[in-house]
Amino acid sequence: MNHSQAPAGDGGPANVVDVEEQLSWSNGSVLMKTQGADSSCQRHFLRKDLAIGILFQNPGSEVNWRLDSKPALAKAWTSTMGSHDLVVLPPGCEFRANCRGSGQGLWLFIDPQSVLDDHRVKSFAERATVDCSWTKDRLAWTVVSEIRKECANGFPRGPMFLENTATMFLTELAYFLEDGGSRFEPIRALDDTKLRMVVEYIETNLHRNITLTELSGLVELTPRYFCGAFKQAMGRPPHQFQIEQRIERAKTLLHEPRLSLIDIALTVGFNSQSHLNDYFRRVVGVTPARYRAEMRPGKTTPPNKPSS
Repeated sequence: MNHSQAPAGDGGPANVVDVEEQLSWSNGSVLMKTQGADSSCQRHFLRKDLAIGILFQNPGSEVNWRLDSKPALAKAWTSTMGSHDLVVLPPGCEFRANCRGSGQGLWLFIDPQSVLDDHRVKSFAERATVDCSWTKDRLAWTVVSEIRKECANGFPRGPMFLENTATMFLTELAYFLEDGGSRFEPIRALDDTKLRMVVEYIETNLHRNITLTELSGLVELTPRYFCGAFKQAMGRPPHQFQIEQRIERAKTLLHEPRLSLIDIALTVGFNSQSHLNDYFRRVVGVTPARYRAEMRPGKTTPPNKPSS
């Protein structure tokens, strides 16, 4: 095994050559894979033991997880402050993963028979969990850090150390997460907070074209997954939503008589007056000029969209 590529910082050095470190003991094993920026990997397994996987990713990497064919995680890391997502897989749970870019994955495999004496740990190990809050527990973070060091340095303390620390981590995780009630459910990738962040970002940047990669990076999702999640939440894709918000802003600006149509077009992100005219007519049903004329003093209601 090559131990010269020890992890540096969070997900290891971005230019690392792919390295796998693994060690087994009587009722379990550990696997740590460090992956370079140009690498990708796919994992698919259905195991009889308990599996715990933890991500330590570098900026620019992407990960997708599926549990029993259901989406569990789809994330793109944009900063070193990203979350350290964890998955607990009970025996018989099918797991698929696609990983691209620089980072590190740590896997612990434990015989479920070894935790039967603790009812809470046994119960915890029987259900799937996806979580990123576990790092708030100082002991859990310390134990995982020691396991990573052990893997990177060639296992100097041997299998007994890893067996004990893996069991300690599982026990601490069970007590920490069971108290918080963290469990795997089919995910809602864009919760209210994230959705509001994206909408506010779009509204603040109507004057320019926003890329899908830019928006998905705000909430650490892959562009493809973000687009689907946004459409599910808002009823239309991000690009269409931005167009509609531009039109709403243009309608407000049309109340300002000193602003020309070309000024309004450029202010809300269209590159020409004709561009504004086309989209405005599609959404509102009339041209901006007619809309403005209908909104002059003496008109009490905005123009109606012509019937087809």
